[in-house]
Amino acid sequence: MVMRILDPVGELAKAPEGRPLRKVEALEGRRIGLLWSRHAASVKFWPVLEEVLVERFNPAEVVRLYKQSTWNPAPQEDVEEFARKIDYAVIGVGA
Repeated sequence: MVMRILDPVGELAKAPEGRPLRKVEALEGRRIGLLWSRHAASVKFWPVLEEVLVERFNPAEVVRLYKQSTWNPAPQEDVEEFARKIDYAVIGVGA
């Protein structure tokens, strides 16, 4: 019998050099991004959180990226497109 031991720490993508984060002065009236993995532990919580965020911050636009799988990250291309459409993001479990 062979036992394989895997490192549970994932490989992280590094942010491109020379591309600083933009500071958001206020959240009200801005474009909010909601990235959620649809993890079973959060299916009741996440919709309520979204409702509260929309009511509290009155965003100009709500952009959602809901993943179909909870065990792997969203594809880089999807995340980059998502990031171009928003001013700030709220990211859910395992996204």
